[in-house]
Amino acid sequence: MRPFEINPQDPLKAAVLGSTGSVGTQALDVMEQLGCRIVLLSASGNVKILAEQARKYRPQICTMDSENAAEQLRLALAGENIRVYGGPDAVCRAVEECGAELIIHSIAGLAGLPAALAAASTGARIGMANKEAIIAAGDKIFDALRRSGGEMIPVDSEHSAIFQCLCAAGAASSRGDGNSALVKRILLTASGGPFFGWDRERLAHVTPSDALAHPTWKMGKKITVDSATLMNKGFEVIEAVRLFGVPVEKIEVLVHRQSIIHSMVEYIDNSVIAQLAAPDMRGCIRYAVTHPTRALCGEAGLDFAKLHSLTFEKPDTEAFPLLACVRDVIRRGGIVPAALIAADEEAVAAFIDGKISFTGIADAVAQTLAETPDDVPGGIADYYEAEAAARERARRILAGMA
Repeated sequence: MRPFEINPQDPLKAAVLGSTGSVGTQALDVMEQLGCRIVLLSASGNVKILAEQARKYRPQICTMDSENAAEQLRLALAGENIRVYGGPDAVCRAVEECGAELIIHSIAGLAGLPAALAAASTGARIGMANKEAIIAAGDKIFDALRRSGGEMIPVDSEHSAIFQCLCAAGAASSRGDGNSALVKRILLTASGGPFFGWDRERLAHVTPSDALAHPTWKMGKKITVDSATLMNKGFEVIEAVRLFGVPVEKIEVLVHRQSIIHSMVEYIDNSVIAQLAAPDMRGCIRYAVTHPTRALCGEAGLDFAKLHSLTFEKPDTEAFPLLACVRDVIRRGGIVPAALIAADEEAVAAFIDGKISFTGIADAVAQTLAETPDDVPGGIADYYEAEAAARERARRILAGMA
């Protein structure tokens, strides 16, 4: 991507995938502030919001996941000079056609893998907010980035923080192959979720409404429950291994309730570099756009005199076993990370629907993984087959728990 600058005569061309979700809507706010030209918007099925966004930002292309939703969007945008594509391959086609220099990828779940591969093949910069694609098939995505000359800047707050800390020591890479020899430890911070300090017996009585009340971040239902089980932090451990080329033994999770230090990197000389900011995804998105420079932010920064203290504790992996299971998932490799994602998606959906207990999420995921073979994928199709097989196993297990 060309060096960032605010230039009304030649604005940066940007695409936002998953534009109607929480990260996508914040990304559009940032794009507008930075004077970017939106050339592509995509959504799963929210026709109303995407139509509103399209009228405001006037992209070249909009996509929906189904042809039926696309037809509704065409009717809503009648008279507008905007192409609308629909169907499972629509977003990949649009990514290849739109000519975006920057692609913010915030499609949720493994459904975002095809778009990630398509984006990586364009040579554009990807601001990556979809962790599942990286966890399941990060090697394939980085291979595509190296071939195309593209790059990836993480948008998740913790991984953006790690990336910025690595940049400070010249150890960062936007293609998954940083200089890990300089790194002693990556200290990945976690808020601890709404049930910090609870034991497993107490957790068994947690309701969906309890789990959806995150103390710090406003997010979608799936990721909010994952934050409550600490599965999201487990996913972030795997993602850090993929993004930064470090062994899992160098990654340590710390509960930091204030959510001010978003992560830290300790180097071989025992120096620690931390990234601090108010808990707001817009800063991470802004850095993904402007890296390696920075853009002026008109909002107030941290008031250190009001912080009083910053605390750190080790997570309780007995009460929250999903955080611990990821190390075995990394060791097993192959299709197992994709199976983990699928099993967790099924278990969280069952919990939100009131079919299983909160602690049943971890039980169902563990049993699904125990039944998953250690197969090595030969191609992308193998990841989808592994996902589908894991879903079937998880649904059978969950049916027995209901």
